[in-house]
Amino acid sequence: MKKINLQLIIAVFTLLNILSSCSIKDEPVTEHPFHEIKEHATFHGNFESNIVVINTQGGPETKLEDNVLRDIMNTTNTYNALFVNVHQKQTKEPHLFSKADITFEEAKQYDIESVVRLKNVIDYYKKKNKKVCVLGISFGAFMTQELIAEYGIDIADKYLIIAGRLDIEKETWSPFSEGKMTEYIYNQSGDFSISIIDKELSTEEKNMAKLAAGLGFNRYTKRLKAIEDLSKITYIYGTRDEQVGPLSDEEIKFLESKKVQIGKNDGANHDQTIQAGASLIKALFGI
Repeated sequence: MKKINLQLIIAVFTLLNILSSCSIKDEPVTEHPFHEIKEHATFHGNFESNIVVINTQGGPETKLEDNVLRDIMNTTNTYNALFVNVHQKQTKEPHLFSKADITFEEAKQYDIESVVRLKNVIDYYKKKNKKVCVLGISFGAFMTQELIAEYGIDIADKYLIIAGRLDIEKETWSPFSEGKMTEYIYNQSGDFSISIIDKELSTEEKNMAKLAAGLGFNRYTKRLKAIEDLSKITYIYGTRDEQVGPLSDEEIKFLESKKVQIGKNDGANHDQTIQAGASLIKALFGI
């Protein structure tokens, strides 16, 4: 039987371990592909895509709902685009909203900070010559409208606004500004009344209501009046939306005058409106 040279084997393994440790140590660290903005968002889909969908989510919520965004991507078969889910003030610093009540004025300021972050992420991709499409759903619809009001329609290439309002009723935003919540109740004819929800709210829920009012108090038919052409926007609404209500005749006339493509969903509630609007992502954004 041939003898095994143990000393030789040990020497070889020692050498291999040294070479292996050196190669690991010297291997360059892989940098996040969007390292300049990685703290401001999460990233999903095709990182090499020329089409970037910037999502400003609904709620408001204190965490990024990446699972909701991925569900939309799965349902619409749009994984070949890059989807960027941008942090809002409450998702970036949730501790500010869980322990103590914020004021309505603080809520307004926090919303402004969220819009600035949204604008900075959009600017990042525009500088890379990407086609930037903004997706704003529910609270995100108001975020998108504030973005356009502050920075103009040309900050991005396309907009899909779903389940929002331009001039939501004072009977809605005013209670929200006080940390309450309301709902739209419809009769058989489709006419609605607005009722305060009789429910004990947590500190966080009250603060989320104030954030919603921090944008909802705006009259966006006035804020957007100076912009002659809003044809980059597609606006989707439901006629029985229990959370934000339907677009009024005045809101519809305003959008039509600005060349906005309007999608009306007869009989649709809030979730049904979102589903109908999301189904348009692939075609509208050219994915």
